[in-house]
Amino acid sequence: MLYQINMITEDGWIAIDTIGWASEPVRRLVQSVAEEMGKEVFQPYEGDAQFMIKGDPYKLIFQYDVFGTCVILDKPEDRDAVVALLERHFEKLAAQSN
Repeated sequence: MLYQINMITEDGWIAIDTIGWASEPVRRLVQSVAEEMGKEVFQPYEGDAQFMIKGDPYKLIFQYDVFGTCVILDKPEDRDAVVALLERHFEKLAAQSN
């Protein structure tokens, strides 16, 4: 499974290119981050492919829709820390798939 940041918007949307089926890549990514934090994943809205982590200090929203996978920042000033977090998990998940 491949993850790569495609674009980061000024208002805090991080678009991620993935290889995988439907929402599976975003589910694996959010679960990986949650496990590292020792926290639990939840869906804020029933039926949506949108996930959050209880107690996440960044209050990230992990989302999959017809446009692809993205992570939405609560505070744009967290951008650099969140990008580093995501890239660390991209590498971890890539190593697990080999």
